[in-house]
Amino acid sequence: MLHFKDEFETEDYKVIRHCIGSFGVNTYIIICKKTHKAAVIDPGGEVDALVECLRSHDAQVDWMLFTHAHIDHIAGAQGLADGVSIGHVAYHRADDIVVEHIPDMCKMFGVPVVPMPRRTDDLAESAEFSVGGLQVRTIATPGHTPGGVCFYIAEHGLCFTGDTLFKGSVGRTDFEGGDGHALRQSLDLLLSILGDDVKILPGHGKYSTMGAERASNFYLKIDKYR
Repeated sequence: MLHFKDEFETEDYKVIRHCIGSFGVNTYIIICKKTHKAAVIDPGGEVDALVECLRSHDAQVDWMLFTHAHIDHIAGAQGLADGVSIGHVAYHRADDIVVEHIPDMCKMFGVPVVPMPRRTDDLAESAEFSVGGLQVRTIATPGHTPGGVCFYIAEHGLCFTGDTLFKGSVGRTDFEGGDGHALRQSLDLLLSILGDDVKILPGHGKYSTMGAERASNFYLKIDKYR
C-alpha cells in the first residue's frame, strides 16, 4: 500500500518521493527537467503508481539505483523493469551476497520472494555518472549491508543516504552482512564529505540536513559510532 507521495523541485530537477508498503520505504524518482532523464532509487513496490508517475512526467528512466539490496528496497524492481524501459540497473557488487540471501530474508519476514533484475553497472567501479544534466557521485557506505552506498548530487546539495543515515538515527547492523565498525567509518566519511546545507534523503522517515544531524543525531556523537 502506498502511504503517501510528496515532491520538491528547482528549475533543474524534480524529486518525487513515494513512501511505500508496510516497511515505509522511501522510493525516490529524480528527474532532470532539461532532458527528462530520470533515476529511480530503491523501488520498493507499488509499481503501477511508479510507472504512472514516470509517464505523467514524460520521464525516461536512465538509471534504476539501489542504496542496498534489502527486500524492502528492491521489492518493486523487477516489476518496474518489466513496465518501463530502463537504461542501467546499478548497485554495489559487495551486495551480491545480500541478493543471494533474498529468499531467506523474504521467508524471515513472511513475504513472497521478490526477484532482483540483472545488474548492468557495478557501483564499485562506476563511482560517478549522470542523470541527464545531473552529476551523481556514489559514496560507498558499508555497514548496514556490505555494499551500501549513498548517492550525492553535490551541485544541488542532495544526498540519498538509504539506510546508512536517517533523521535522528543510523542504520541497524544486526542483519546478515551488517558490520558496526564499517558503519562507524561510513558515518565519519559522510561527516567529512557533506556540508551542513546538504539535504539528507533517507531510505525511511523524514528528510533532514547534514547540519541538523551533525548537531543533534545522538548516533553521530557517541563513541560507538565514531
